[in-house]
Amino acid sequence: MFLPKFYYICPMSFVTLTSDFGLQNHLVSVMKGKVYSGIPNARIVDISHTLTPFNLQQAVYVFRQSYLHFPRGTFHFVFNDLFAHADQKLLYVYEHGQHIFCADNGFIPMLFDDKPVQLFHLMDRLPQYDVLSVCDLFIANTISLLQENRTGVENIAVNQIVLKRPTYPYYNNDMLEVQVMYIDYYGNVILNVTQSYFEEVRQGRKFKILFMRDEEITQISRHYNDVQEGDKLCLFNTAGYLEIAIYKGHAARLFGFQEGSERSLFYNHIKIFFE
Repeated sequence: MFLPKFYYICPMSFVTLTSDFGLQNHLVSVMKGKVYSGIPNARIVDISHTLTPFNLQQAVYVFRQSYLHFPRGTFHFVFNDLFAHADQKLLYVYEHGQHIFCADNGFIPMLFDDKPVQLFHLMDRLPQYDVLSVCDLFIANTISLLQENRTGVENIAVNQIVLKRPTYPYYNNDMLEVQVMYIDYYGNVILNVTQSYFEEVRQGRKFKILFMRDEEITQISRHYNDVQEGDKLCLFNTAGYLEIAIYKGHAARLFGFQEGSERSLFYNHIKIFFE
């Protein structure tokens, strides 16, 4: 089914691109050129290309907050950590009316929290496994799916793919230990605890967030400007995750926070005490 050259006129379709390629090289432009060449009526949207390389938990966090807001039938090409495994398996998922293509590197189990999904692998083996060939294969399968043809994909079970799990908060003896999951453009520090889980363990009690330099926060703000400029705060962001910030400041830089990943020995552990 894999065709190195193709061209398909179709009703307008959205195609999103997510990668850790950065914006300093040619790859993002090449991918867009390939999509437009294969599907001229496509509308391409960038989700992000500046995610930390090899950090799948961060990629999952950003992608999860974005993809469900696109129209049903959108195609999502995810290139993060494309070379994680030597078997070079590529996956396709159709869930919530969205088409997702990515490498078999743990992204899908993390995205769907191990819940059952319509999971397939791309049957064609690439003669040369590189970014351009992977992009070509994603496009070829997109065209087939637009033509209501699934001959290029084969249904598989979740136990046949790479399984990875994100870091979870740990609760014990009135203390919740969390980790830095993502640092955004403004230096806001997003932690790996959702509002629902935080309130579940809090049970209406007072709390104290302790982190570097004996800093502490004891209340949840609703908006960044609930405090004075330069003051620290925490709130639940639009994604529902706990966030440490400085109003009109850079919390990560001031407090020395860094993102951790499975390829890094650096993890920021933050303790939240309940009383």
